[in-house]
Amino acid sequence: MNRDSIAQILTFIAKGTHTDIFKRFMKVFSVDFLVRGGNFLLIFVFTAIMTQKEFGIYGYLYSFAMVMSGIVGFGFNVSLTKSYADTITKYQDRKNDMLFTLTTSMVCLLTIAMAVIYGTGLDKTFFALMNDEQATYFDYSNYRLYTAIAIVSTVFTSYLTYFFVSSEQIKNIQRFNLLRFFLANSIAIVIIIVSDKDSVMLRLAITYLTELILTLIFGKMFFAKGKFDKFFLKKALKIGLPVMGTAAVYAITNFGDKYFVMAYCGVEQFAVYNLALLIAMILLIVFQSFNFIWLPLFMKEQDLVVQRRKMRRFAVIIFVAFVGLSVLIWFGVMLMLKFGMLQHQYEGILTILPILLVSQIALSLAQLYINYMTYFEKTHIQFAFGIFLSAIAIVLYYFSVKWLGVMGICLSLLVVNVLCFVLYFFRSDYYIFNRLK
Repeated sequence: MNRDSIAQILTFIAKGTHTDIFKRFMKVFSVDFLVRGGNFLLIFVFTAIMTQKEFGIYGYLYSFAMVMSGIVGFGFNVSLTKSYADTITKYQDRKNDMLFTLTTSMVCLLTIAMAVIYGTGLDKTFFALMNDEQATYFDYSNYRLYTAIAIVSTVFTSYLTYFFVSSEQIKNIQRFNLLRFFLANSIAIVIIIVSDKDSVMLRLAITYLTELILTLIFGKMFFAKGKFDKFFLKKALKIGLPVMGTAAVYAITNFGDKYFVMAYCGVEQFAVYNLALLIAMILLIVFQSFNFIWLPLFMKEQDLVVQRRKMRRFAVIIFVAFVGLSVLIWFGVMLMLKFGMLQHQYEGILTILPILLVSQIALSLAQLYINYMTYFEKTHIQFAFGIFLSAIAIVLYYFSVKWLGVMGICLSLLVVNVLCFVLYFFRSDYYIFNRLK
């Protein structure tokens, strides 16, 4: 690469960093850096106060709760971003009706879904199947109630966060994230240390009860005084149901890797894999901070040429920044192992972490272009792509874990996420081209 090419890239990035959106991102990220950085350090605190098996079980249940929350939330958090943008540009006098309709509908549907799942014991059946392998065995009944709380809490937390994002309430995002971080984690750490009870149960109960209470306190803002409007419900379901279906299909990708690691490699190896995944997800978390600022502006932009130019600029910036951040993360983890900040039984993390970091870069770029599916109200494409990607993922997981163990799962995840980015990149261009004709 010659000097002129390097200069062009630097100029391209500089233009992106001297925009209003970048300045607003830095305001959010300044708090997110404290919260996310603190959460990164807390990973090592929890690996010290929990046994490797307990850390693995908590990660498994946490992953299950995240996957389920994406399904039983019915995609209303995503619907909210599009509906809010439309009320600002088209139906300003109906904003309260929109908020009332979406919130009450989401609460009712969530209640019905949880009653069906836990009333019929579908969750117990799922974990009974998971426990067929001796290596994965643990008594799910001890954690059933707390896992349910985690699912409900995560749905409400996501919905509230998307409301703050859509309404561009940056200060409330900052306050909410700071309170979640300090209260939930500090209480959990103290009680785990002083108590002799199961640390998995304690961490689940304390973390998600605290988050649920905070969400309800902050959540009074989106229980606006309005009337139920079928127009907004139909619009929300049109966008949300395909997102829900996508979440159900992607459960194969997002939880399947964890199942195969647990089933074929054991809970101790899963703890190492889960720790590497948590660290690699720092990249996706940083991206989400940016996306929170970008999303409402993206949804309101009517000029597709301008929108596409900005999208590609930010894609390049994200890629370059995340490559540099990945190198720093790997060296940071290596130093933590060397100086004993991370227990020696997690040394295997250094081998698989680079692959997971590259995988998260691909996933972050895919998420950037998935925004177009909501913008064009084509979320059914996510469902179709989800089926395709999940089918590939399950085949790759099945064979790779037998041949290469945890490393095989990491490589499979990389292939799936890169393919995900490619699909959404070209599909977005297809929609833009058709709209511009």
